[in-house]
Amino acid sequence: MEATALRERWLLRLLAAASVLALYVRVVPIGSYPVTLGGIAAALVVLVSLREVRVLLLPLGVALVLLLWPLMVFEGASLLDAALMPTGAQFLQSYGLWAGSVVLLTLAWVSARPVQLPGTYPLALAVLGVAAAQWLLAGLGSLAGFEAVAPWLEIDVAHGYLRLEPGWGVRAIGLYYEPSMCGRVVGTLALIDFVRHRRLAPTIAVLLVGLLLTQSLALLVLAATVGVILLGRSWRGAGALAVLALLVVAFQGSAIDQRLRNDSRMQADSSSYRRTLTPLEPLARTIADNPLGVPIGAGELVAERTGYAARTGEPKITNGVYEFLLYFGVFGVAALAAGVVAVGALALSGRRELAAGLLYLLLSTALSGSFLAIESSLLTYYFLVACMTAQRRSAAPMVPAWREPAIRRHAYGLPAES
Repeated sequence: MEATALRERWLLRLLAAASVLALYVRVVPIGSYPVTLGGIAAALVVLVSLREVRVLLLPLGVALVLLLWPLMVFEGASLLDAALMPTGAQFLQSYGLWAGSVVLLTLAWVSARPVQLPGTYPLALAVLGVAAAQWLLAGLGSLAGFEAVAPWLEIDVAHGYLRLEPGWGVRAIGLYYEPSMCGRVVGTLALIDFVRHRRLAPTIAVLLVGLLLTQSLALLVLAATVGVILLGRSWRGAGALAVLALLVVAFQGSAIDQRLRNDSRMQADSSSYRRTLTPLEPLARTIADNPLGVPIGAGELVAERTGYAARTGEPKITNGVYEFLLYFGVFGVAALAAGVVAVGALALSGRRELAAGLLYLLLSTALSGSFLAIESSLLTYYFLVACMTAQRRSAAPMVPAWREPAIRRHAYGLPAES
């Protein structure tokens, strides 16, 4: 029995570690959807997490609303013959991905036996090792480091979305499809390691090296915001944040400033603008016309009819928060505001791990991809599980020494037999 449990534990650890390293490795397309190893791992994680579930009314109730509301919106749009109406196939594919993400993230809150991500620090070093090789080789005039991972991700290094050129200014992608996602993975692994072990120096080192190699503004925002929640509880933590900020300015200040200047000039060609600022006008217009939200799967229609696709060259908005607002309309705006208030309330009440988990959930898809990307949701699942586990441990009642039951011991220290 113990051998079976040990074997199961190691298999789950191997699954979790492999799923992060091979998160976007493509396996086979199903229709227009590319199935990845991360997607397969997410399905297995759901099944494993269902072994033992705690009945927590709030997260289960929220999940039920998130699952039912898109069905009601789609049905209403069908009856009214709405302009932004996806085909049945588009809706089913997008809703399936949405439902998978909702179930996966809900299980991070309610599963009593979730899948834990092991060895986060070694995993971060492995990703950084690949990113460092890409950066160094590019500086020496070769894109071999990028071309080595491109076939697994099915990306075009020179002519596709990345359009990379050799040189020291290149942004590494590690094992992922873009620098921002690489930065998010590295930042997530570093923050999970800190949540578990409270090791400041390794966390700061990983974040700094990740920022140097990817020049990811997403990583910078993630580290700054979640770091404030986790480290703001003490003077030592606040001092560490100050040191980290100074190191970022010293080592990456000019690069970040140049990146912001380039983004402001290019705008439509900039990933930052495409993900954060450019969608604001189409989003506001769409919510004004559809206050209850648009059907899931209508993202391409929204991009086409609002001019977003023509301005950016992207078929749809890939900011997860904006997608959520598109699908839930004014109720989504209210839910997002409630989430921000909840983060503050949890942090002020001392439940900082829960606050960090909720803040990460709100930020993560806004910084690096669609909420319909099950791979992104899997990464969020691992962070939420780490935060929930740490919160439960910190909330465990401490038994004073004077109340511990006495144990009769032999002179050599072993408990006496009763």
